[in-house]
Formats: sequence, structure tokens, C-alpha cells
Amino acid sequence: MLHQFVFIIGICFCLWILYRLFNFIYPYIKPSGLKKYLQPGTYALITGSTDGIGKAIALELSHRGFNIILHGRNVNKLKLVEDEIKAINANCRIISLLQDGSKNSQLNISSIKNLPISVLINNVGVGPIDELINFTNEEIEETIRLNTIFPSKLTRDLLPQLSEQSLILNVSSYAGLFPPPYLAVYAGTKAYNNAFSVSLAREIDDIEIISLITGSVNTGTNRKPVSFMRPDATTYAKSVLKIVGCGRKSIMPYWPHAIQTFVISLLPERLIDKATKNAIRKELESNSH
Repeated sequence: MLHQFVFIIGICFCLWILYRLFNFIYPYIKPSGLKKYLQPGTYALITGSTDGIGKAIALELSHRGFNIILHGRNVNKLKLVEDEIKAINANCRIISLLQDGSKNSQLNISSIKNLPISVLINNVGVGPIDELINFTNEEIEETIRLNTIFPSKLTRDLLPQLSEQSLILNVSSYAGLFPPPYLAVYAGTKAYNNAFSVSLAREIDDIEIISLITGSVNTGTNRKPVSFMRPDATTYAKSVLKIVGCGRKSIMPYWPHAIQTFVISLLPERLIDKATKNAIRKELESNSH
């Protein structure tokens, strides 16, 4: 009887492991659900779309047939992205919204008020690295305003006009789950982004809302070399659109980031703290020279 009991427990444990493994792998191998949000004439709005991840996602969406609403704070960069989109899809209709969300958290959406918007991607954000004491109060306010207040207000303002089948992607960060040193304000805002997104997903039944937990990506602000664990913005954007329809409220779109996070979570917290502190301190020192 004891042997049978141990055998049954062993079988149940193996089945549980297999279930967890399948549950982890499935979102990364299933077909994307993006197509259902592409209706005739629909638009996708991407904030912070003149550089990095936001720009890469805007280019990918235009390639797949969406009309695009760009957002940025530099008129010249917006024009350059418009030209890139036109080179990809000459029929794409493009609208640009110019505003610095760190200065003014209320985006003027009067020019897009009656457009059929089916995709909103809250991407814009900043992540200054330094000791908290070195930041001015204004710098802290600007980071919080851009990373949290700006997307919250924009999401609220757009909810009434989103089409029946709509998608909202909120770009969060690994730093919001495992806050590293020298990123106190940024990590706090990204924890907010994730909680905001998950809470909203539980509140609204007819809109797919996903928090994108983002690891290290090579962008205009992160110039560390591209590697398997640090994809370029284009590769990451494709991963983001691939996981649409995953059935999760929060996910790491790039699967190597998910593996990396799992492995790190197994390490002693003291070891992680020491390693990240030393690494970021060296980065700060190299940037100061």
C-alpha cells in the first residue's frame, strides 16, 4: 500500500510538472491572435513610437495592414518614422501626435476622436539610472508623470471609442517585479504599470489587456550589444505581437527573458542584490567618464 501511495504521488507530481511546462510553452508556440483586431480602416496607437520598441512595433503593425497613430515629442523623429512606414506600406494612413508626456500628462486626442482604434500600446517611458539622492524633485515627478499618469489618462480617455474587439498592451518591465538598485523610481513606476494593467484586465471583459514584462532590449537608450538574451527592438516587437491572444494578463513576450527570470529567481536574494549592484555601479562609473 505504501509503495502504491508513493507511486501515485510520483505520477501526480510528474503530471503537475508536465502541466506547468506546457502552460509555460503554449503562449510562445500558439498562433498570434492579432488578426482579429485588424478590421477595415482600423488604427493602432503606439505611444513613444519614434525610437526603440515603440517604433519597431509601429513598423510591424503597419506592415501587417494597420493604420498608425504615432506619438512622440520630436517632430523631426515623427516625420522620419512616417517616411519609414510609407516605405513599408504606401497605403497606410498615418496620424502623428506631438507631446512631451513628462511635461503634460493629458494627451490631446481631439484629432483622433472619431477614428476606429482597435489597438492601444502604452509604450512610452523613461528609466534614468542613478542614486535616488542625485535626482531632482522635478526629475522624479517627470518620470512618474510619463510612466504612470500619462498612460493611465490616455487609456481612460480612449476607452469610450475603442472598437468592440480591442487590444491594449502595457509595456512594463522586469524591474517592476525584481527591483534593482539605482532604479528606485523607474522600478516603482513599472510595478504600477503591471498592477494597473492586470487590474484593468480583470475589470473589463471585452478588451484583451496584457502587461508586457520586458527584459533587456537593445534600443536607442540601451546600447548594450545585441545577443540571444538581449534582442534588438525589431525582434522584440515581433515577439510582442506573437503573444497576442495568449490568455495571460501578464507575460514576458520574449521567451528567453522568461527563462532568465526563472533561473534568477532560484538564486539567493543576497547574491542577486550584490551582483546587480556591482553591475549597475560599473555602468554608472563608465557613463560618468
